[in-house]
This record gives sequence, C-alpha cells and structure tokens, in this order.
Amino acid sequence: MSLRTPVYKDTMTGIDLSRLDDIVTIDEKSMTMTVEPLMKMGQLTRILGSKGYTIPVVPEFKFLTVGGLICGAGLETSSHKYGFFHNTCTSYEVVLSSGQVVRCSKDENSDLFHAIPGSYGTLGFLTAATINIMKAEKYVKLSYIPVNSLDEATKRITDESLKTPGPDFVEGIMYSLDKGVIMVGALTSKSEPGKVNSVAAWYKKSFYKHVQSFLIGDQLINLPISQPATKNIPLRDYYHRHSYAGFWAYSAFVPYIDVPLFRYIFGWTTFEDNYTYKIVPRCFRRIFEINLVLQDFIVPIDKMKMALQFFHDQVEVYPVWLCPVKAINEPGCLKFEVDEDKMYMDIGLYGYTGKPDQYEDEKSNKALEKFCLENGCMKGPYADTYLSRDECDQMFDPTFYNKVRAELNCSDAFPTPYDKICQAGRK
Repeated sequence: MSLRTPVYKDTMTGIDLSRLDDIVTIDEKSMTMTVEPLMKMGQLTRILGSKGYTIPVVPEFKFLTVGGLICGAGLETSSHKYGFFHNTCTSYEVVLSSGQVVRCSKDENSDLFHAIPGSYGTLGFLTAATINIMKAEKYVKLSYIPVNSLDEATKRITDESLKTPGPDFVEGIMYSLDKGVIMVGALTSKSEPGKVNSVAAWYKKSFYKHVQSFLIGDQLINLPISQPATKNIPLRDYYHRHSYAGFWAYSAFVPYIDVPLFRYIFGWTTFEDNYTYKIVPRCFRRIFEINLVLQDFIVPIDKMKMALQFFHDQVEVYPVWLCPVKAINEPGCLKFEVDEDKMYMDIGLYGYTGKPDQYEDEKSNKALEKFCLENGCMKGPYADTYLSRDECDQMFDPTFYNKVRAELNCSDAFPTPYDKICQAGRK
C-alpha cells in the first residue's frame, strides 16, 4: 500500500482491462484453474471455496488482484511452503508490445515465463494465468504462541518456518522489540466446541487486536509453549483476517476504525474492497503521511534479528508483521544470491514512527534501503523508494529482465519497473 499517486500514467496511453476479472476454467483433472488478471482474492476465495477448492498461496487483502500479485511478487503465510504467489502458477497468457498473444510456461517461452514475476507489468499485458489448486479444508486451527524477547521471537518463527514437514501457515506480529505473538496454523476439517472464531467478520475487532489479547492476557502468557492457546478459524476468514484494517495501517488515517460502534455501522464497507483507503480524499493523504512508514523488506532469515533491531533503532514502528517466504531457485527478476532454495522473512512496517523527533522521510528511508543493499535484502516495490537507478539495479539484478525486454522490443511500449516506482513516477 502507498499513499502516493502513480503519475507516470499521465504520460501514457491507458488500456482498459477492467473486464478481465473472472475465472476462465477450473480443471479438476489437472488441479489447475485459469483466471484473468483482475480477479480479486476476495472473489477467488468465494467462488473457488464454494466448489471445495483453494489455491496454495492466498494473500490476505480481498482487493489484491491475481495480476498484481504475479507481477509484484505477492506472498502470504503459506509462502514458507510454496514460495511466492507466482511460484504456484504454471503458465501465463501475455499480449506483447507487437500485439501478439503468447502463452508461456516452464516449457514454452520459458524466459518470458520467468521474467513476468517481479516485472511490474513492463513486459506486456498479462491477460490470464493458470494456477495450481488444492482441496480446501473447512478451518484453520491456529495456535498463538506469545514471545517475550527478540531472541525467543526470531528463534521460534525460524524453527517453525524450517520444520519438515512444516505447518500450513506461519506468521508473527511483534508489538515491541521484545513482545510478540507467533502464530502457527494447520488446515483441518474439524472444529472444537467453543473454539470457532470468525475473526474476519466485519463487526469483529481488527485481527491484530485479537492477536494482541493473547500476549497481554496473564492466563495465556503463563501457559507452557507446549500448550499454546488455539482457535478454529473458518478458512476464508483466516485468509482475509487482515483485510478490514489493512493489517493496522488504515488506523493511520481512520483513527476510529477500531471503535466498536464504527465497526458495527460501517465495517461492511471494507467487505470486498479497499474502501477505507478510498474514502480519504487524495489531497488529505499527504497530511497523514507525515511520520508514516509503509514498507516491506524481504530479509535472509538468518539476518532477521539484526534487521528487526536496526529497524527499531531507525524508525521504531509497531506492530511489525513477520511472514516467512521460501525463495525458490529459478531465473527471474528477483535477486536471490543462492544456488538453492532459501528461506527469507518478510518484515512489514506499517504505521507511525516512534521516533518523530529524529524521523525524516527521505533520510530515514535511505538508511533502511542502505541496510538492505548491504545485507542481501529486497524491499516491496509497491512502497515509497529513494533508491537511485543504480541502487535499484543492485537490489533487483536486471540482467535477465533486460535480456527479455530487449528480445521483445519493449522499450518503446512500456516503462521500466524503476520508472514506475521511483520518486519521479509517484507524487
């Protein structure tokens, strides 16, 4: 999420893809589905779930689109098992700058297939994607494990992420440098009496507030780790648990979002889309942006502790989201300096800095970017960036991307990813 407006679009010709928002086919024999790029996660989970299926990686916001998640490297709490969203795709249909419609997969036009993820829509128009599907269970049995130190938090989430066989879902929320909750989920068809919680219902408190209660409740803090508190959450509610409050970022510009009366009356407005964000006039968003940090950093898991300490010292934003993701060793636009699969941790900073006297937007974000460049990390391309073009090339090695871009004659038709995310491209 970003409060900036993509002004690069003002100098380009818009192509209307708004009708490409549906499921094309569901193939139960091959266990795949073909879907158009503007299909939203909320639509997908509702339609696919009604048929008893789901997909391996379901990013949490209902308004996120298939195309955006492929081209922008989406991930979720099952990514420690399956990798990024695009790693669950088997083929794409793309309209090239020449107007030619091509299909690409690992076996057909393979360079284009590997270059599309992370390309930010700059190699062609993605018009369809084929994605693996799987049988859906009814619930997620979610265990809440409170942690009381940075060492305990990083060790616990690392251990859960690397387990073989591992849990179906792994997630962490840190409420301070030394207080947080690690959540471990397992798909299940059964529920336990009194333990079903529809956490995504529009009238319920935000999910992060729900999780925080497991940290501060004395009766839960004293439970042994071998007996963590558990809840059975309906599968679709689990998938979209953070959708209402944008994790917790929406409270930055709608401070009453967690007031029970407001939720009861207006909570339905965020049921399928990011209306909470849209109700704020664009001219006012810059006011809310002062001292606001909205960033995601993908950090090697063995550098997670160092990163959390550095981010605390620089900006002190809480809560912090933790989501492990397996980087699968394949060619492409994303830069992972390993010759094998490796575990990373997505660290999400969404909120106001706790150091307003020392925080300066450009200076502070450059410090975070410098840390990333020095430690083999990447940052989410959706977020504000002060990277120079050379620094961006250092973070996201463009060698493979540039090769494909040149072969497809994209220069006169599409901007580069940097043109879309740099300061000049957003206001």
